[in-house]
Amino acid sequence: MLYGRKCRASICWDQVGERVKGTEMIEVTNEKVAVAKEKLKEARTRQKSYA
Repeated sequence: MLYGRKCRASICWDQVGERVKGTEMIEVTNEKVAVAKEKLKEARTRQKSYA
């Protein structure tokens, strides 16, 4: 589910010749977003300690 709605695309082409199912792509994307959020949180904490 994306934005409260069912995903319509069942597959996606990630790289040339690599076929990724929609749910797998969403899981990978969610993991990458979580990592990015964590890095931003660490950067904010570091910035606050210098202030």
